[in-house]
Formats: sequence, structure tokens, C-alpha cells
Amino acid sequence: MNILLFDDDLRILRFLKRGLEAESHTVATATSHSQGWELLQIGEFDLVILDVFLGEENGLDFCRQLRQQQHTVPVLMMTAKDSPEMSFESQKAGANGYLPKPFAFDDLISNIDRLTRNQPPSSPSFFSGVPGMAMTVNNFCTGLLFLNWLV
Repeated sequence: MNILLFDDDLRILRFLKRGLEAESHTVATATSHSQGWELLQIGEFDLVILDVFLGEENGLDFCRQLRQQQHTVPVLMMTAKDSPEMSFESQKAGANGYLPKPFAFDDLISNIDRLTRNQPPSSPSFFSGVPGMAMTVNNFCTGLLFLNWLV
């Protein structure tokens, strides 16, 4: 599954990217609206995971623009400033899901599965054809150690 992941915090961005790749997803990352639009122009994504606050930019605005341009890709909003109002604003902007930070990685995976349940993956994962390499959350740490060993 191809995922476009937005966050302005590089530590969070790298951690989520590694974890999602260990779960056999292909992940492109963006830290700004302009990077996100560039990636959307050249790639096809099954899901967008979008932080509400991207430095001085706003993920809600990006989501609204995405919907105004008729993009139907599911959007999962995430934020460290959780409130009922923020959840409502995310839904109003066109997001399909909402995840307050901090969250358990299992919760992220559950949301991804829920939002993409009826979508076929855009392209096969690097590890999909390698027996025994389909990493799950339970062996996530082992998978990261293995990937570090490869590098």
C-alpha cells in the first residue's frame, strides 16, 4: 500500500515511516504543503496521513484543498492538540479518520486497515515476496533491528 505521510517533526516522521515500512507499506514523506502537492502530482497513494499542525501551515487547509480538487484518497488526520472541536474540524475538512497523539502504533495500523479495507494496494511491497518477511506489529522491533543490520 502506498502512503503519503505528513509531519513537520522529523523524529516522528522517521519513526512512523520505518514502522509503516516494516508493515510492508511504501511510504513517501512530506513536511510541507508544497512537498505534498509535488508528491501527489507524481505518485498514486492509497492513503494520506496528515498532521494537523505542519509548522506554520495547517493540515486542515491541505485536506480541504485535496477535497476541493476532487481527490478521493482516504485521509487520516493526526494531532497532538486533541479536542472534540479538532475532531469535528478534521471531519468538516474532509478527513476520513482522526487519531490524537500520542497513539499506540497498533491504533495507527487499525485505522489504516479500516480506512483502506476496500482498496487494493497500488503496488507490491519490497518484502511481500520474501517468505517470513511479512512483519507485524508483534515483531516490529525485530524487523527494525533486521533492517538496520541490512544497512
